[in-house]
Amino acid sequence: MAPCKRFEFLLNARRAPRALVLRDLSPEEAGAAIDWSGWYLPDDAERPDKAARAGVVRLLLSVLAQLARERGWVDWYAGTDHAFAWVRGEPLVRVLPDLYVLDHRPVPPLPRQWQTWLSGHRPPRFALEIVAGDWRRVYEEAPAKYWQLGCPELLLFDPEAAAARAPLAPHGEERVPLQLYRREPDGTYLRVHAGADPLWVEALDAHLVVLKDGPHPALRVARSSRATDLVPAEEEALRAEGEARAVEQRARAAEQRARAAAEARVRELEARVRDLEARVARR
Repeated sequence: MAPCKRFEFLLNARRAPRALVLRDLSPEEAGAAIDWSGWYLPDDAERPDKAARAGVVRLLLSVLAQLARERGWVDWYAGTDHAFAWVRGEPLVRVLPDLYVLDHRPVPPLPRQWQTWLSGHRPPRFALEIVAGDWRRVYEEAPAKYWQLGCPELLLFDPEAAAARAPLAPHGEERVPLQLYRREPDGTYLRVHAGADPLWVEALDAHLVVLKDGPHPALRVARSSRATDLVPAEEEALRAEGEARAVEQRARAAEQRARAAAEARVRELEARVRDLEARVARR
């Protein structure tokens, strides 16, 4: 009975709403202008491990395209290499997700960067940040930035932590393969997952899993929490469909050959019967 009571407690769990409220600031702090420069992302900013990140993104974009085919999604968009800015007058205060998903397909041409104070420019429904370089800074700053942007779900994927056989814990700070932040109805940004896979993503209505069978860990989409039920990449699905069609065509050709051979045998037997009947008639 105890597990049932615990499950019932989880279903009925409640908490008070929360908000970021600052009180009792000094006059200097209250009157100080916000210095955004620490969050500037210049056009020439370095992006470590670019090739490995590109491989993860390229595969995941292909998998998402196949997932959209299976689900019948039409009005949606998954993209990469586009920055999102959200502070009017501070266009360099922005994030550059490795991959993002929009609720609606944008009308081309796509802007150089999304600016959420403009009409038709909205935050992504889901964003992926691949951790590289200064991982502490990414762990600390990325959730704050995406919270301000208004992104409902942020996934931090740390390939180094995913590739490690044991948890990475430099100086007592544990690195984890996956962290998911989700925006709650009261506006709080709650880390709902920190650890290994599988991980359910609300925006995709699917699970994400980490595969380690290549030179670098990769992210894949699974239809369920079982890592074996993977959504194939678009190329894999097309190849499988082609192979299935080839098998079907070979089976159909074999069936046609068997039918033709059977019909030929029937005609041969009918001819022999007619020949025998003719011989009997001549006697």
